[in-house]
Amino acid sequence: MAYVLKNWTANGRHRKWTAGLLLTTALATVALAPAASSWAQSAARVQLDIPVGPLSRALSTFGRQTGFQVTYLASFASGKSSPGFSGSASAQEALAAILQGSGLVYSFPNATTVTISQPSADAGPVTADGSTLLSTINVEGQGPAGIAAQASAAGTKTDIPLVEIPQAVSVVTRKELDERKVNDLNDAVAYTPGIRMVDYTSNQGLPLVYMRGFFSQSQRTYYRDGLRNGFNPYDMTIEPYGLESISVLKGPASALYGDALPGGLIDMTTKRPTEERFGEVQVEYGSFDEKQIAVDFGGPGTEDGAVLYRFTALKRDADTQVDYSPNDALYIAPALTWKADDATSLTILGQYQEQTRSGSEQSIPLDNATFGSGFTIPSAFYMGAPGISDWNSKTTSIGYNFEHEFDNGWKLNNNLRYTHSELDFASSWIWDWPVAVVDDHYVNVGLQQRPRTSDSVLFDLNLAGAVETGPLVHDLLLGASYGYSNIRETRTNSTNYNHIDILDPNYDFDYTYGLPWSASKELVSQFGLYAQDQIKWDNWILTLNGRYDWVDMTTYDYYSKTVYAAYGYTDTKSTEEANAFTGRIGLAYTFENGFVPYASYSTSFEPASGTDYNGNTFEPTTGTQHEVGLKYQPLGWNGFFSVALFDLTQQNVTTTDPNHSGYSVQQGEIRSRGLELEAKGEIADGWSFVASYAYTNAEVTKDNPDSSGISEVGTHVKAVPYHTASLWLNYAFEDPMVEGLSIGSGIRYVGGSYTAMDSSTGTQTRIPGYTLIDAAVTYDFGRKSPDLDGLMLALSGTNLTDERYYTPGFYSNSVLDGKRRTIKATLNYRW
Repeated sequence: MAYVLKNWTANGRHRKWTAGLLLTTALATVALAPAASSWAQSAARVQLDIPVGPLSRALSTFGRQTGFQVTYLASFASGKSSPGFSGSASAQEALAAILQGSGLVYSFPNATTVTISQPSADAGPVTADGSTLLSTINVEGQGPAGIAAQASAAGTKTDIPLVEIPQAVSVVTRKELDERKVNDLNDAVAYTPGIRMVDYTSNQGLPLVYMRGFFSQSQRTYYRDGLRNGFNPYDMTIEPYGLESISVLKGPASALYGDALPGGLIDMTTKRPTEERFGEVQVEYGSFDEKQIAVDFGGPGTEDGAVLYRFTALKRDADTQVDYSPNDALYIAPALTWKADDATSLTILGQYQEQTRSGSEQSIPLDNATFGSGFTIPSAFYMGAPGISDWNSKTTSIGYNFEHEFDNGWKLNNNLRYTHSELDFASSWIWDWPVAVVDDHYVNVGLQQRPRTSDSVLFDLNLAGAVETGPLVHDLLLGASYGYSNIRETRTNSTNYNHIDILDPNYDFDYTYGLPWSASKELVSQFGLYAQDQIKWDNWILTLNGRYDWVDMTTYDYYSKTVYAAYGYTDTKSTEEANAFTGRIGLAYTFENGFVPYASYSTSFEPASGTDYNGNTFEPTTGTQHEVGLKYQPLGWNGFFSVALFDLTQQNVTTTDPNHSGYSVQQGEIRSRGLELEAKGEIADGWSFVASYAYTNAEVTKDNPDSSGISEVGTHVKAVPYHTASLWLNYAFEDPMVEGLSIGSGIRYVGGSYTAMDSSTGTQTRIPGYTLIDAAVTYDFGRKSPDLDGLMLALSGTNLTDERYYTPGFYSNSVLDGKRRTIKATLNYRW
């Protein structure tokens, strides 16, 4: 079930003191917008087979078999049954039969959507022109401007509408990605509240991310097609061109997904085969000599449409703002769907990626940033060895999605994916700190070879269906998931370093290496059982989730006998187990005017590595969250608004053992409290908008003093700003003189944040905030010249003022350089 808001584009961030004004202005503008005009619905006849049973199930089946988006308030269908329908009929005829005896009416707000509502006193008969007032809360099918089905599934693993999920979920659609001409995953979610990607040009693998104040550098944050993306964060990156949509689930998600970051997760849906034949070729050229070509085509592979296909591919040759730092990529993603019948389908999803990026860490000492007191290191300066310190990844994955709907309406869903990755990685870093103070503009750079190979298998199976117990309707979900990972890595440091002049770098230098100082193999096995019950009674919705997980982690350390035998080191094997129960309980009430207030309590867990003084392995860290919020789907036009207040705490955090020097105990705690606002909508006369604001107060609330008596209690969580805000506006001209022209512009504000605490002084350094301006201009030649139908040209840019900004780095005295101005032209032809 897709939750459709006809698409918007992304936001930008605004300054702290204007954040409220931006949202107020956007809300006021939307409130004055007239209802969207109705479109006549086709009367084409289709073959349908809709069984007798709950009305919600009948409408779901209607949407799936016809491709319509069926929208309605949950309370309208609660407790109602449908006589079903079987045979050939128009959509109007079938709906009349399905709704018989329900007291509900239907209308067509546009060519791909049907809305179910209660008749108003003066509504009169419903006709095919869709003249009645619309209520677009619940959506089936997927129209060209709609949110993909996975959008709502991220919060429940079912087709429960987004508005009914008792937790904040943000969705970035394919249309939004296209309108903003997104470059990477960071840009894709840059206008989403509650999440901060680190804009780090030299990032190897997946982006560093903070969600609701909690940091994750692991794959626990990233999901693809409902399955964890993998276990090794260095394996690969994500190509947004291959995605259909992105869902950001905020807050604990372990009750559905198992071990997860307390702040939430990101679920990305890849492009799938289509029933309509199409093709697309895209060519780009942009800043830093970026050259990219991409293709995407699909459609039926057989005359009867039983076999569908999709092929998406991309080739990029590009530099970046840092010298000798490429951003090259090859992406190939074939997909094939076999529809055995109307109730059974199997989709095969393949993916192959080759990527080359810089292997340099690019950490800049605080004194050498633009706000520091020393020599400013240019953003283009490369802190590595050209041609040696690179990150080269080759990743192959193959998997499937199997779906079958039984005659009683219950639905079986099964996902599986196998991934193999080979990583050739040589990293570089600054040997000594601080550097380049005043007249000293030299830096010492060392290297580390760290090749890695990994294999993973991920599996998820669930069964969903509805049952009625008296006046209660239960949407049930029962499932099991399994994950396995095998990662092998060695690390070898250089025995020398290169003394480089920042103003006149000379990289003609040979590095020598000793024997590997680290060689390891990590095996992870995870198994979980989960259940969900969404109980509806009149307008009330109670959501219950529970899951139990078993996690086994085994690490093999292989020491070089030549290097370490004299010190008594031998090969070791360590095993850790982590078992945990997590849950979620949420209560919501659906008002008939589209408002849905909710409250929820949810928990999470993450396995923790290491042992205490007595050799006992650490228990998993745990997260608990209280959240209250309000979601609003306005009547009669495409828009969505949400407000969320949360109090999120992570327990069992490791901290200094006060009784045994050099050891840790799990007595630490981190708490994050905040507010998130989000508004998306399509206003009349070609206007669309996205607006967001987030306030996050994340701090250490429990910590033991170290040997110097310094505690982190009261310190801010690194790199988490108190305030972020954004606004994106897009206008598609309707005047015949400029028809086909679309202009969008966004502003993003990220407030100041703090470095990690300096353990020698007990202090943190505040890193200044920043404001970025983005824009995109698109022209559709086909709107004026039918002979050029499908041809589009776009000019887009991010950080147009070329502001230089920083994010707190890996160390208490370092920062990471943000992305400088990027402009590109995109020529697209679609048929």
